[in-house]
Amino acid sequence: MPWRPRQKSRQRVRRSLRRGDGSLARRSRSRYEGPQRRIRQRQFFGGPGLNPVSNPLRVGAVSFVNTVPLIDGLDEHPQVLLQRDLPARLADLLAEDRIDVGLIPVVEYLRGVGGDLVPGICIAAHGAVRTVKVFSQDPLDQVVEIAVDRGSRSSVALLRVLLGEMYGNEPDMHICEPRPDALFAHYETVLVIGDRADEIDPTGLHVYDLGEMWHELTGLPFVFATWVLSERMSVADVRRGELIGILSAARDSGFGRLEELAQVEALRRRMDAGSIQQYWRENIHYTLGEAELAGLKRFAELATKYDLVGESRAVRVAQM
Repeated sequence: MPWRPRQKSRQRVRRSLRRGDGSLARRSRSRYEGPQRRIRQRQFFGGPGLNPVSNPLRVGAVSFVNTVPLIDGLDEHPQVLLQRDLPARLADLLAEDRIDVGLIPVVEYLRGVGGDLVPGICIAAHGAVRTVKVFSQDPLDQVVEIAVDRGSRSSVALLRVLLGEMYGNEPDMHICEPRPDALFAHYETVLVIGDRADEIDPTGLHVYDLGEMWHELTGLPFVFATWVLSERMSVADVRRGELIGILSAARDSGFGRLEELAQVEALRRRMDAGSIQQYWRENIHYTLGEAELAGLKRFAELATKYDLVGESRAVRVAQM
């Protein structure tokens, strides 16, 4: 006998459809704890129209503010199962073929995780990035230890390259989770990524923006993350073109309503909406073009030089 939702669930669906307020999704999150329970609920109902999806396209993305314009509407897309996690964890899920595409740290792609890059989309900086910074009580060429944020492997690898190329310095690095209220509790130099990097008071500190340092060193953009297809999706999956089209449409939708998204994120994260918009428009570049690919290939060369990726792979972009 096929699975049927309980009567109470059907009533909830009808009420949600009448109001059009998305109450089903919110109530589902409050009733089920943990990402796997939320995923199962999405598989049953499948999004707007509540048509069951037996084989959804599995998309993995981070929950940082810089990702918001790229995933607009994916939560409600009838063919998509969206999972949010840390960048490093998404790389693991992609390597295990538990997602079809992941927005992963570029260093993990260079280490062999996943298949082809999704064309035209990335998270890059053409200078100061604002959300990847080193805060130090000493000049960077003098430090002997650095606490590095556990959330992004690309930023840690980039820091290794910058320290070696610009200062000839190879300090010890210790993984931690920096807290703005206790930044220097154990170490005098800390790498901070994500929204937290914008919350720290820089007064009296040496502050280094890694995007700015990379541009100073190479004159090229730095690509922090890209959509990477699973190996299976890259090679033979007939839905590859559909998935790439969905991701491109989500990006276009996000860019069409940045002001509205900034207001939502400002309330949710207790940030300034104008600052968020400025970050999206001026600090982050979301197009994977020739300059970004050149920066990615240059980083691959330097990461190989410092033995951060093993034998680096050739950069390959998927064809539609």
